[in-house]
Amino acid sequence: MLECSGTSDIPKPPQSDFAYFFTDDGHLQHRETFKPYRFTFRLNDISETDREHQTLCQYITQHVYQLLEHKFHLQRVYLDQQSFVFMSLGALEHAGSLVVLIQDWGTMRSGVWSWKVVAHEGLERGSQIPYLRCALLESCAIILMNPNEGGQALEQHVQSVWERLISKSSAEHVFVVAHGYGGLAFVDLFCHWPEEVEHRVKAVAFLNSSHSVWHQPLGKAGRDWLKSHSRTWILSTKPLNRSVGSLKAGCPQISAGTQCHDSAPAVCMESVFRFFAKIMKPKPMATPLQVITRSKSRTSDQNNN
Repeated sequence: MLECSGTSDIPKPPQSDFAYFFTDDGHLQHRETFKPYRFTFRLNDISETDREHQTLCQYITQHVYQLLEHKFHLQRVYLDQQSFVFMSLGALEHAGSLVVLIQDWGTMRSGVWSWKVVAHEGLERGSQIPYLRCALLESCAIILMNPNEGGQALEQHVQSVWERLISKSSAEHVFVVAHGYGGLAFVDLFCHWPEEVEHRVKAVAFLNSSHSVWHQPLGKAGRDWLKSHSRTWILSTKPLNRSVGSLKAGCPQISAGTQCHDSAPAVCMESVFRFFAKIMKPKPMATPLQVITRSKSRTSDQNNN
């Protein structure tokens, strides 16, 4: 089991008129009352409610970006004038493993799985920082996609990152974690670049993904590859990692251990990294004794016939 350290020595974000601030352990707290974050929904003032939501998103984005750049020393790599991703230093030259994170469709920016979970449960539950930390502890390079920034469609963003960065990297193995619509965007990439994806990607973890192996034009070869190289964690009342079978799944399905879509990445994280570690283990070769035993068995069957 991977051991991941907590959020210590977190740099403070710039001063803001936002009523809350992040504590050292990554939770939002009111600047005056020190109470946990509480969203104020104003039924009679939708514009003010929307303004508070935007302020919350901007503040979380600002804080997370600062952590990525100043605590974890990730670099901001621009794909064009508006869209960018975060990437660990030397990621494209790293010859080992590369972990790629793709979040769901929405207003979440790079480094965030869910605004709601960050606001109410903290960075350890709602941000991508725990995945980043674990990947770096395992000596992996990492790319945090940013599909909801810059105006591109999510599928276009994923293809741009693949063409300009991932396909040019020196990584021996690429591991993908895709949440919600991010899974559909990865499968869309696979439909466009099947040979390249099969050659570079070692495994895919789909977290309550929106993809469909039957409605997206994969073909039999693509479905067979996904079946052996991916796993899907779906919302379920069953405990984490329990099998949740489906004839139409296209790949092994197991319980995410939660019925909350936004919480799935946090709950599944250790299971995801164990899946990647298992994929990396070389398959045991048959020992001489096993070969001899099977040979004798076949000879005996032939003699009996």
